[in-house]
Amino acid sequence: MLFYTERLTAALADRFTNEDEIIDIANYGCSGGVPGFIYYAQTNEFFDDFEDDIEDVCFDVLGDEYLSQLAKCEDSIQGLKNKMVWFTVEEYCRRLVDMMEEEEAA
Repeated sequence: MLFYTERLTAALADRFTNEDEIIDIANYGCSGGVPGFIYYAQTNEFFDDFEDDIEDVCFDVLGDEYLSQLAKCEDSIQGLKNKMVWFTVEEYCRRLVDMMEEEEAA
């Protein structure tokens, strides 16, 4: 599965290998705490490394108004970057779960 760029796909594939964790993130999101994506320092670093890809994911899934949608209830750039990273991780995990379900159905 190619998730936007090979570089982003590789980074997420290296981090997310546990099927139960992937399913939990797809179902419940990152707000419950995902190791490596908990603290602003972690999510800001990930955002800075993959900014263009993350913006592409948010735009493609949420449309032109993605910034205003994700910025709701955020009062800092750090908070917005965090939400965009979480959204990207959650979308990646949702797509993996969809693939797993398709394989099971086949």
